[in-house]
Amino acid sequence: MCGKKPYFPMFIDLSEKRIVIVGGGRVAERRVETLLKFTEDITVISPKVTEKLQERVKEAKVRWIPEEVCGEDKAWGDETKKFLEGADMVLAATSNSTCNERLMHFCRERGICINVSHRKELCDFYFPAVVVKDNVTVGITSGGLDHAQARRVREQIEDILENTGRAPKDGAPEDRI
Repeated sequence: MCGKKPYFPMFIDLSEKRIVIVGGGRVAERRVETLLKFTEDITVISPKVTEKLQERVKEAKVRWIPEEVCGEDKAWGDETKKFLEGADMVLAATSNSTCNERLMHFCRERGICINVSHRKELCDFYFPAVVVKDNVTVGITSGGLDHAQARRVREQIEDILENTGRAPKDGAPEDRI
């Protein structure tokens, strides 16, 4: 078991879920790239976004609301509030821990699942490392403790799945994982 609060691995259909990511940096970019394999309803709320996220906006794969979520006045814009309240899942990926925690409270009050990038104990779910190959999807987590380990395991699984279906080596079963 992973610590005092083990998380159950669950695969869900996100194709018709509204996903909101607050933050426009590298973490948000990685989350978007993973989520695009599973859904087309992704909104990023951030005054600035990475170049890759700007490309996804231009391709109409991601909606972007260029608003500051946790500015000095602590009031959210109408569009931001509308998207947050209508979300099925929120990922708080800002560099501002106070903002991320404020988002967590907002979501918890409304029953919206949230992942808080800076504190695993505030998460309703972990965002896994994901491998998708043909009709196989694998999710990997280290329980929020060792992201590098999860990445290494993901890379190993990618290699295994890449070699699946090829002629077996040394008489090994071709579909063994």
